[in-house]
Amino acid sequence: MSAQAVYLGALRRAYFSDHSVLFYGVLSVCCAAAAVTQLPWSQSLLCFFIGWCLYLPEEYFSHVVVFHGRIPRNAFLYRLLYRLHLGHHDKPRRLDLLFTPVWYTLPALLLNVVLFYWVSGDVWQAAALSAGLMAGYLMFEWWHLIVHSPYEPGPVLRYIRQQHMGHHHWNEKRWFTITPAALVFDVVCQTGGKVHDAPRSKNPPTAGLDEDDARLVRARDHYRFSSDWNENESAIWQLVGQQSSQ
Repeated sequence: MSAQAVYLGALRRAYFSDHSVLFYGVLSVCCAAAAVTQLPWSQSLLCFFIGWCLYLPEEYFSHVVVFHGRIPRNAFLYRLLYRLHLGHHDKPRRLDLLFTPVWYTLPALLLNVVLFYWVSGDVWQAAALSAGLMAGYLMFEWWHLIVHSPYEPGPVLRYIRQQHMGHHHWNEKRWFTITPAALVFDVVCQTGGKVHDAPRSKNPPTAGLDEDDARLVRARDHYRFSSDWNENESAIWQLVGQQSSQ
């Protein structure tokens, strides 16, 4: 078996080890199945596709406005933002900080479901739209895992990996998208471009905070001891390396 196949198998196991991936995967399939029993296939597929397309701006603008918005001064609120996203910048190899927590994604999904029903006026169309939206999220989490791993993808994801590493290590206010189709938002909003043509920010891994900032220190301590993972066990590259040696 090739190293690439071993890497991909390890990544699949890591992906499906996340409970939210399983939850939204099952929920998306159930919503899609319910929709196709009540709507024509063509209408179900159209709603599913529209829902997936609607995920793309949500991926971009949630990353810009929420994940990299104004950093809270309050230590508790900062700790929530650290778990939501900034901890992934600080410790990008930790799987438990890579996946978006359910306490954020579930309220966001419920808000979308309400809006879908309000606009469509039909519960089955809302279900198909929601299934497409969740599929977009699940694709994002898979591609995000890949770009942080040693697996060598095709040219599109290699390009996204280069841009995403710029987001992590050069300027956290640029290159916000992972889903290939969402790259258009980085272009339109002028947050893309060549990595080294952009100005370098103060400290991308900590979103500009000093290493001794009390909020950062407390958040690191909290997630170091409250999590079942430790940085070595959950390092994505090490996980794949362990699998390849078996």
